[in-house]
Amino acid sequence: MGDVVRRNATRVVAQLLKPLVFLILIDDLRLQALTHKYVDHTTILEVVTKDEFSQMQSVVDELVKWSDANYMNMNINRKKTKEMILGPLRRQFPSPLMIADQTVELVTSFKILAVTVVDSLKWSDHIAAVTTKTAKCLWFLKKT
Repeated sequence: MGDVVRRNATRVVAQLLKPLVFLILIDDLRLQALTHKYVDHTTILEVVTKDEFSQMQSVVDELVKWSDANYMNMNINRKKTKEMILGPLRRQFPSPLMIADQTVELVTSFKILAVTVVDSLKWSDHIAAVTTKTAKCLWFLKKT
């Protein structure tokens, strides 16, 4: 019995330390773009003014180079990697982002930290998701 408790306690400690260990491992990640790190997610964004060109491909290349060089080849999950373009660049798409000869999926909306962000910067999709989730919770409470 004691061995089972010890094993479960170890598992709980490992789950609690996992986000902290990730942040320690990526603490030296320095890119030439705005970088937001949260638990095991990293968001990179770039502001491109009217007369500039996007440098995001070189930033992504830098990220891939860093991940290959660090910590037992920390891999970028290409299935979860998304690109979203906001503002006037939506009308004239720059060339698609590539990670190791694979095109990064271009999306019009995505969810980050439980907030749905849409390329039009409208809140309707997020409000609809929150309303649906709230209605399900209320229905469950009503049934109990």
